[in-house]
Amino acid sequence: MALNKKLSSSQLNSSKNSNQSVYDLLIIGGGITGANVLWDSTLRGMKSVLLEKNDYASGTSQATSKMIHGGLRYLKNFELSLVRESLRERATLARITPNAVQTMGYLVPVYSTSEKFVLKVGMEMYNALSYDRNKNICEDRLIPKYSFLSREHTIMESPTLNREKLKGSYLYYDYLNLNPERHTCEFIFSAREKGAEAKNYTEVISILHKDSLYHVVARDKVTGKETLYQTKAIVNAAGPWADFVESLAGVPSDKNLVRSKGIHIITRKICGDKTVVSKKKDGTHIFIIPWRNKTIIGTTDTEYPDSPDRFRVTKKDIEDLIGEINHSYGYTDLTLKDVDFYYGGLRPLVEDPTEKTSTYNASRKTEIFDHKDSGFPGFFTAMGGKYTTSRAVAETVVNQVSDFLPGNFRACETEMVPPSTGEYSDLPSLTADLSRKFSKLSGELIETVALRYGSQAYRILEKSSSKEEFYKLQNGEIFFESELRFITGREDIRFGTDFFFRRSGVGVPGLPEEREKSRMIHSIGKQLKWNLARIRNEIKTVEDRYKIV
Repeated sequence: MALNKKLSSSQLNSSKNSNQSVYDLLIIGGGITGANVLWDSTLRGMKSVLLEKNDYASGTSQATSKMIHGGLRYLKNFELSLVRESLRERATLARITPNAVQTMGYLVPVYSTSEKFVLKVGMEMYNALSYDRNKNICEDRLIPKYSFLSREHTIMESPTLNREKLKGSYLYYDYLNLNPERHTCEFIFSAREKGAEAKNYTEVISILHKDSLYHVVARDKVTGKETLYQTKAIVNAAGPWADFVESLAGVPSDKNLVRSKGIHIITRKICGDKTVVSKKKDGTHIFIIPWRNKTIIGTTDTEYPDSPDRFRVTKKDIEDLIGEINHSYGYTDLTLKDVDFYYGGLRPLVEDPTEKTSTYNASRKTEIFDHKDSGFPGFFTAMGGKYTTSRAVAETVVNQVSDFLPGNFRACETEMVPPSTGEYSDLPSLTADLSRKFSKLSGELIETVALRYGSQAYRILEKSSSKEEFYKLQNGEIFFESELRFITGREDIRFGTDFFFRRSGVGVPGLPEEREKSRMIHSIGKQLKWNLARIRNEIKTVEDRYKIV
């Protein structure tokens, strides 16, 4: 969130584009935390609006390792409460958004007797803390207990592992999240269906506390239009920009927000059907993750001292990560040519004075700050945390908002009430019902849409045809025209990159072939009434996203 000059009271009062509504809650930041705050507050009956300066899920939430996990490695720091919370929330997400998760095995190779003992203790603790992992979970999303695999079995599972001194491996399970960007947006759009408001590419440029209300001026970055919002409370969920938002409002801060840089690369398939947890040269972990017929490799964890607005993934970042994977993963020999896509982001961590070694060892616990004692009642900041625990973070902060606001609001319902994609019991039952309802459509279309969109599949399929046009993606997957129409028609697509990388995910496995890419953008442009020059520019912008510089 870029720091701008704060407007005076007279300037605020003279704003030409004033939104006449008074909101109960205004949320700044459209990542997973802000999305869950919007969803939670809306279900409770609050009149809420979310403002995001770029696209939804375009910051930290798009830069994950695509896992919904309990945080096994946090046991090393004895953060038992964080692990327990993560495991509990892992199960909750599997219940309310089953379309967004898949059970994934994680293989941890063992090279010494002492390492085997330490991992055994960790596995037992992880298993004990996840005692309720399968409570009310559908059969196709169950989490098995861990096991130890022999050396031979380990090599069968992952032939490229370094075999020198290999004793075997531990196999444990968490969830894979195929499209966290879309998952984030599902909470935003579900909240909007229930009366909330959300706007992307809308940057907050001024915050003034006056007459028991916050007067927030935001600028549409596409049109330049400025709008005044009045709200009783604010939740600052801007992630790496959270301290900038506080400064914008004039909120004093006695904490230090540390930004940790994490990058991933997507390459040709180099592993089996299980994630391999390997070690880098410095002893920290690196994940080799099977994903959509490709492999995700990551992540890095280094302090980033510059402005988050200047963040980018460099060629050196990618080369360093390739060097690490070639060193740690046996017979792998990757080069820049094998990188089909890359992405990165900044983790917002609240500095722990006791942690002096690295951001890798810093706690991922969430900090929620109520700024009433600084003269800003009703202004809350949520910092730190992790994707998996974002629902619980939202519950905690919205509880505080509810206590602050006048009137009565419902209790939190997000632990049980699913967004509009999760209103079904299990995938086989959903697919069977869709097949009965849309008997003239192909099985491939029905199964694909059900897997990607859960119960939203009904809306997509009711406007599909038996001869539905489709596109072939770089990884061999098929993407249907009815999906494109659905997303473009209702999900705030303002640029081609919004569609390719944060709603559909069609571009994340790699750049589609020229014909397929051009057809998709022309179809998007037709719906959004782009002229030919705009379409050409959008094609170039999408292509530029794959360049390594």
